[in-house]
Amino acid sequence: MQKLTNQERLRPWMGFVLFGFMMAVFVTLCAWMQQNWGMVGLVLTELILAAIAIGFCLIRKVKISEVLPIKKITVRDFFGCVILLISTYMISMASVMLTAFIFPDSAAEANALGSFLYDGTYGLIPLLLIVALLPATCEEIFHRGAVLSTFRSLDKEWIAVILVGLFFSINHLSILRGPFTFILGAVFAYVVIKKNNILLTMMMHFMVNSFSVCLTYFVLSNTEMEASSMSLEVGLDTVGLYTALMFLAPVLFVTGKMLLMPETHKNKHFAIAGIISAAMLIGGIVIMMLGSKQSLFSANGPLDMSEGEVKTFDGICIQEEDDYTIVVVITGSEGNFRVEVKDENGEVACGGNMDTSMMQIYNSTVRLDEGEISIDIISLSGDPGQNASYSIAVK
Repeated sequence: MQKLTNQERLRPWMGFVLFGFMMAVFVTLCAWMQQNWGMVGLVLTELILAAIAIGFCLIRKVKISEVLPIKKITVRDFFGCVILLISTYMISMASVMLTAFIFPDSAAEANALGSFLYDGTYGLIPLLLIVALLPATCEEIFHRGAVLSTFRSLDKEWIAVILVGLFFSINHLSILRGPFTFILGAVFAYVVIKKNNILLTMMMHFMVNSFSVCLTYFVLSNTEMEASSMSLEVGLDTVGLYTALMFLAPVLFVTGKMLLMPETHKNKHFAIAGIISAAMLIGGIVIMMLGSKQSLFSANGPLDMSEGEVKTFDGICIQEEDDYTIVVVITGSEGNFRVEVKDENGEVACGGNMDTSMMQIYNSTVRLDEGEISIDIISLSGDPGQNASYSIAVK
């Protein structure tokens, strides 16, 4: 880890003080601004974050050019960061599903954040500037710039990586995104430590934010779904599914690391990654099978429907009042669908429109009384096509 020319001016304890000061400002002034001023408050929050970092450097009289090292990004570094980011994102998404399973109430955080950011006031370009580019710049200046620089005197790099990742996670004040932001923050810190180029992590941070913004924006724009109704409640089988799907993440991580730091790469790293990948795949399948055994009702088959048609699955017996998860998955269709769950009196217990993608998912947890329920798949528009299929599970 490269130290500053006057590293004695920045000591590790200062990183804790700096982060504590920032969080005090964040939960008081910044939280108030966001609550009262909306997106303007979010913009000011990010600018304040960067200002605190720059102000800290000026007070401690250290070179900002060393705290925020900027170098030319080579082609090798670019692709290394992209592959590293893909693997990190895959692992992070699996962690989000696990967190949502353990803490089902945490889905409310995602709904609140979605309502705040995607209320229809701003188009895609302003959202990319405010939600993707600005945080990717200002948060990197603070976390991987000022805070990380206070830990450059540490002999053990992994301590700095963990601390910066932990601070980044705490800064987001989210149970659901806690593991996600910790993993990202730690990987970003690792990249800056090894490459001494904060432009790389600004680029990676922007890519992550942009993907999230574009995905959410297009889902909400092409369906009648509202951000406040997007559900993240998951079952054990979903955790297993994501774990199995992300099994290539360790191999991709080592590949990205090899491109970024070829001098430290060893062939045994791929062997270790392969073992972890195999464990993720097998473990994910086992977890998925265990989760599927909990299903109260399941059905699957080809989806042969025309526009306006309703496909009903009835006679599903609920033996006791409890919380049940309803999962409907449609694959291979470009049509628009709605799912409605009704009790034995015909009252809608829950429902919502599905997104338009090759794999459309409706996932909701609802409290159901003893009796029978029915599940309707409603074709709103578009032709499902010959290759469309459905899968339903009630757990």
